[in-house]
Amino acid sequence: EPSDPKTMRNSLSVLEIDEKYREALEGIEKFRHIFVIYHIHRALGYDLLVHPMGDESIPKRGLFATRTPRRPNPIGLTVVEVLNVEENKITVTGLDALDKSPILDIKPYEEHFDTPKGVEAEKDPDYRPKEG
Repeated sequence: EPSDPKTMRNSLSVLEIDEKYREALEGIEKFRHIFVIYHIHRALGYDLLVHPMGDESIPKRGLFATRTPRRPNPIGLTVVEVLNVEENKITVTGLDALDKSPILDIKPYEEHFDTPKGVEAEKDPDYRPKEG
């Protein structure tokens, strides 16, 4: 199972939704992207200050200013691309959760609601960790 975020985000994943919620998936295939909200069930403890992406060459920041999985409330949120929906399974790419992470909710990504106009992730362009 992949463990680094870049590998995980480029991997295919299958979300298995409890059979009792199968009917609730009706129409989800019409969306290109969905939010997946999940429990980060293997994260143990947290530090209030962390190096972003575990990179010690980057100065520490408050954990709420990072994407660290080790959080006071270990809830993960990611936007994934929907590739296929069949029965109670959704095949996606872009998921940064570990295998068997409990799914708390899924929601459609709706551009007119979820993308603020003129959005920029950081006010300071030097604040973003460089991809390696």
